[in-house]
Amino acid sequence: MSDREQLIKTPKLELHDSVLYLRELENAPQGRHLGLFSTIVLFVSRILGTGIFSISSGIYEDCGRSPALFFAAWLVAAIMAFCGLCVYLELGSLVPRSGGTKVFLEYIYDRPRLLASVTFLVFSIISGFTITNCLVIGEYLLRSLGIETNDSRIRLTGLFFVYLTAAIHGLSMSHGVLVQNFIGGLKLGLMGFMIITGFYVLFFPTSVSHIDSNLTWDNFFPLKAEVTSSLFASGVIKASFAFSGWNAVHTVSNEVKNPVRVFKIAGPTSLLIALITYVFTNLAYLIVIPDEEFANGKTLVGSLLFEHLFGEILGRKILTFSIFICAAGNLFVVMYTISRTSQECFREGYLPFSSFMSSNWPRGAPLPTLILSVLFTTLVLTLTPSGDIYSYIISLEGYPQTYFTLGVAIGIFIIRKRYPDVIAPIRAPTSASVVTIIISSYLIISPLATTKSPNPKGLENWPSYAYLGLFILLLCSIYWVFLFKLLPWFYGYTLVQEEIEHKDGLTVKKWVKVENSQFG
Repeated sequence: MSDREQLIKTPKLELHDSVLYLRELENAPQGRHLGLFSTIVLFVSRILGTGIFSISSGIYEDCGRSPALFFAAWLVAAIMAFCGLCVYLELGSLVPRSGGTKVFLEYIYDRPRLLASVTFLVFSIISGFTITNCLVIGEYLLRSLGIETNDSRIRLTGLFFVYLTAAIHGLSMSHGVLVQNFIGGLKLGLMGFMIITGFYVLFFPTSVSHIDSNLTWDNFFPLKAEVTSSLFASGVIKASFAFSGWNAVHTVSNEVKNPVRVFKIAGPTSLLIALITYVFTNLAYLIVIPDEEFANGKTLVGSLLFEHLFGEILGRKILTFSIFICAAGNLFVVMYTISRTSQECFREGYLPFSSFMSSNWPRGAPLPTLILSVLFTTLVLTLTPSGDIYSYIISLEGYPQTYFTLGVAIGIFIIRKRYPDVIAPIRAPTSASVVTIIISSYLIISPLATTKSPNPKGLENWPSYAYLGLFILLLCSIYWVFLFKLLPWFYGYTLVQEEIEHKDGLTVKKWVKVENSQFG
């Protein structure tokens, strides 16, 4: 069944005028070129990146070095990812447009007009950097080559690959997707190897594997360090970062062939691949790496595993280099989705230079938004002090996103109540929405309610990631107040939306100031 036939068979919604256009099927100027395999690769490459090789150590530390709590944090994150995916699949089948969370929030919360959309838009632009991938790429490449690492070398090496990725994606979309698919295929091979490794160390006896297990029932449940509700929430947020790609692919819905069918298959399949990989990989970490070394491994925990199993040459050099390839593939997908998300945001016309920034100049790819992402990444890495900022950045990025996930999950009930006769092509179980709301609420409240810093170990004196993230969201909302309320009231004009069309057919909104006197 074609996309247009699917749209026709979807029940007609009596929407408010301000969100009517969101129900219309929209094709991108570059056409629908992502099939089932490419979409699965996009999902898997976005999910399986730097997280499993770099964040497990931080989660273990947040969970008081208790394997039981460690796996509990991963379980909560996995449940939230699967339930959140169900919610997004339903909304994505009702709103078949690129933009993901931004479009869903605008569709649900149309009053106050554009508040949710502008808040998410401005936050997305501000957070459109790739710091975590940059740091992991730099560290793993230098370690695999036997080059002594320091903060400056790691950041400069990572930035080089950020610039290279932006150039490939920005100058040729088709070549960027080909490279992305190729590296994604290599990544799937590495994930398969990680599953086999976990199976090997878990089920083969010591007489065969020659590995003395560091994971026993005696040390599975006890706490070896202090843990609080806010620290456990921080661990769940970090684990959620490892699953974070589940909500990213809807940002390119316009480019997916037969999106309802493809998303329904690709989403759960990709998350299942990720979950199996994470379970076996984390078991391998706990079995092979001694407790103290694992807790202090930070971003290099993947390299430590391979070094313990396969020695200096094969483990530390060759297999560590394979993790670098995996992280590089994730960088390709992250920058691709960031550029598309930013492009959709600029298409709304709220920010300066929106017409140019939303264009596919110069060669049919979103080079302007890629350049913006590179600029933000460069500024953050240049201006932040030396030290381990990886875990802090993950929490700072993930915390505000939880508010948006909560808003979308609540929105399912709003939409169903507003349009009770509508049955979405893909319908999420009510339990999935409820679970997403409960977990999101816990992750939001817990870091705010604690008297101790929820920040990663060693960064307790930095501003709380929760309060800083909330402050950033408030600034984004204040931008809406100034743009659509205070300035029009003070200068006596009304913002009227117009639509302009680029040469390639891409439409962009433009907000024109019209004197109130002209309205009579």
